[in-house]
Amino acid sequence: MQLYSSRPVAAAWQVVADLAAITTIAVSVWIALQVRDAIASLGGFGRQIEDAGTGFSTTLSDAGDALAQVPLIGDGVAQPFRDASGSADDLAAAGTALTSTIELLAATVGTALWLLPTLLVLLVWLLPRLRFATRARASAALARTREGRDLLALRAVATQPTRRLLATVADPVAAIRTGDEPGLRALAALELRSAGVRVAVAGPGPGTGPGAGVAAATRKGRRP
Repeated sequence: MQLYSSRPVAAAWQVVADLAAITTIAVSVWIALQVRDAIASLGGFGRQIEDAGTGFSTTLSDAGDALAQVPLIGDGVAQPFRDASGSADDLAAAGTALTSTIELLAATVGTALWLLPTLLVLLVWLLPRLRFATRARASAALARTREGRDLLALRAVATQPTRRLLATVADPVAAIRTGDEPGLRALAALELRSAGVRVAVAGPGPGTGPGAGVAAATRKGRRP
């Protein structure tokens, strides 16, 4: 598969585009990682809340258990500590939820920061590069046969700017209509250059060229 044009200027631009695309993707991934880590670092605050809530809950629960051992008034004195321990558990749960939310946010933002630029680069860069490679391969295959060469010549007449056509062949339509071999080869070569392909164009096959029709008619015993 041909990845770069045979024309030096076009090939240079393709190399520049490839380097720019790779650099853009690499920078996007690096920025995404930095932003993800920065956001994820905020999760430390949630973990601190979780640790504080867990520790506070344990302390209050232990204090309640200790006070519960006091005769007569133990249960009444211990209950507020047990209630406060439950509130501390809620605080720890809130810290856990905050940490999970921050981690999810970090992952989402980080992924978006590299995925969106990468998709844009692929649309702007990869699709044209694939179209070029496909066109170059198809054009090179056509150039190997006389029929394919004629198709390339027709494509040149249909798609190439008039100025280029007239600079290549004085009368492109007449060259197509009369089967002018030099004109067809020139038009096919023009289309190949436009596709960025440099291959030899198929020449006339056996029994082609000026006078071929007369020779064929004579062999069959008919007048041309």
